[in-house]
Amino acid sequence: GLTRRDALIALAGAVATPAFLYGATDSEREAAREAGVTAEPVALAGALRAQTVYAGFCIPIIEKNVSVPYETLISLAIRDAGSYDAASGSGGLNGSIRFELDRPENKKFVDAVRQLEAAKREIDTKAAQPIGWADLIALAPFATARYQFLRDYCGVTPRYEPRWQYKAGDINIVGCDMEDMLRAPYGHSAEQIEATSWFRQSFAGVGPLTGQRVHMGREDATVADTASNVKLETALPLYPLPGASAEEYKAWFRRMRLSLPALVNLAPYVDETCEKTLRADPECSMLFAEIDNKSYAPGYKEKPLIKALREVTLRGPAMSADVNKYVVVDAKSGAARAAIPKINGKTVKNVKTLMDEYHDPFPVWIM
Repeated sequence: GLTRRDALIALAGAVATPAFLYGATDSEREAAREAGVTAEPVALAGALRAQTVYAGFCIPIIEKNVSVPYETLISLAIRDAGSYDAASGSGGLNGSIRFELDRPENKKFVDAVRQLEAAKREIDTKAAQPIGWADLIALAPFATARYQFLRDYCGVTPRYEPRWQYKAGDINIVGCDMEDMLRAPYGHSAEQIEATSWFRQSFAGVGPLTGQRVHMGREDATVADTASNVKLETALPLYPLPGASAEEYKAWFRRMRLSLPALVNLAPYVDETCEKTLRADPECSMLFAEIDNKSYAPGYKEKPLIKALREVTLRGPAMSADVNKYVVVDAKSGAARAAIPKINGKTVKNVKTLMDEYHDPFPVWIM
């Protein structure tokens, strides 16, 4: 498929040529429109917007079908992405984890993959194009985290003290109605509406459709990742196993050209021993102290966590993602549209329309 690099080159070469008017003959273009597929590269911005709408369509379905903790989904994405080798450009988040569940360190992901498979079946049944495994694994932790952060904020979990859950006052006084907070006007009292606004401010930029947008269009692996087919340029294993040394964990992230702060933020989700090992490392201990000192307030811990996870998932296949995947061409206008059904009889052209019209059963909303 067309990569982002190819699309940018094509756009640069088409400065004097209207979008959709190069590369294919009129008859080829007409046949493609009738079939609802692309005969040639669509405008990059339109294609990416359509992919974002497709991702938004999938999010409530993931939340409905997947009950494992979002922490497990973060760990799953890290493990799948952890084979990336920056020197050779191979490995990365490609969905290969589904072929690697027999490995002792991956048995804890069996339930998560089974639940994601159920979500995939429903998405594939409803959408015009099936979602790839790599994109599903990349999207799932971001999708479920949005709902989990709201549950934490509302006091469903003991993540925050009541005084930090609501700027407008103690949760026991204001109350928390998550259904109201997810739908306009986002609360059934002035205090709740204000609290919803503060929640959005506290977690601004962590949403998979906006600030930390999840890239779509990865190519799926067809076999398990191994040291031989990933073509590692170093003597390191695909990823450190539980019990690895601090230096092994750090060398792994250096191999992926990821930062030490990213490793520290993701350490609790890498495996059972990573966080404890790195906390004892002098180079990492101060970074952990900084996180600990700020994690009492909503969003202070979650924002860098989501940012670090996105950095991990953007390595490898995401760098050559197909911008036309999950995109169809509108037969009348030739515009790029998400490969999803009409919602309430309306063609969904943007995320705003998706937010207003779509509940399955959870609404789509932006943070």
